[in-house]
Amino acid sequence: MKKILLTILFIGISSKMLACTCMIQKVIDRYAKSDFVATVNVLKIDSEKDDNYLNLQIEILELYKGNQTDLLKIPKSRGTCGIYTPENTKWLIFASKDNNGNLTFGYCSGAKQIDKKFDSKRLKKYPNVETNHKRNLERKIELLQYLKTKKISPQNEFGLHSSFSLESMKKFKGYDVNKERFALYELTVDKDLSILNVKELKAFDNEKLAEELLEFIRENISIGRKGKLNEIPEQTKIVLGLYYYPPEKENSSFIGTFAL
Repeated sequence: MKKILLTILFIGISSKMLACTCMIQKVIDRYAKSDFVATVNVLKIDSEKDDNYLNLQIEILELYKGNQTDLLKIPKSRGTCGIYTPENTKWLIFASKDNNGNLTFGYCSGAKQIDKKFDSKRLKKYPNVETNHKRNLERKIELLQYLKTKKISPQNEFGLHSSFSLESMKKFKGYDVNKERFALYELTVDKDLSILNVKELKAFDNEKLAEELLEFIRENISIGRKGKLNEIPEQTKIVLGLYYYPPEKENSSFIGTFAL
């Protein structure tokens, strides 16, 4: 866990140095708000046809949400928040439609380069950055493939977010899980943001852990809404993901709410 946190700290420091900060979002929330989610090859970049966007000619490797397309757009860089997507590189993309119906993504959209190369000399203080980058992508892609296979399509029309206190999550340190890296739950949320029901969509392969987590979610989850609003117009359902991190040297295994 310590190595993962150091990687996150490094990324956060880098973003600050670049004077560009992005809100950390859960992958399921990104999926819910996106119109297009896929792994792609960037084939060609064309900057001449549009004053505001770079046009990316792409090849879809696997489509998780949205329709087939061979064109995406990214805003032309203005300052330090531009995103660099070289030709002949592979990416995991979360894109949304702009006011003109164009599928666009940017620096804070959650895009990750799959075949990214790291400068080991420059990152001597953070030797696990490349490994953690790879694991992060594997975890996210595995989740997206599961959603696609099981035809689960998370929605979040009211911009809800879920959380637990860090202290309460400590009780799940030290559990053994054989091979499942994530669990999924469908939450039915009432108008006042209280939880009406928790339905297990996918459990960890540890029966005791699975039972305790189900009860824990019912009793400890907190639901908030974007804009600090404390109600929604009608009942709704959202999907919660929990992720298992195995023990590493002196650190115990733990359960987290982010696909790190």
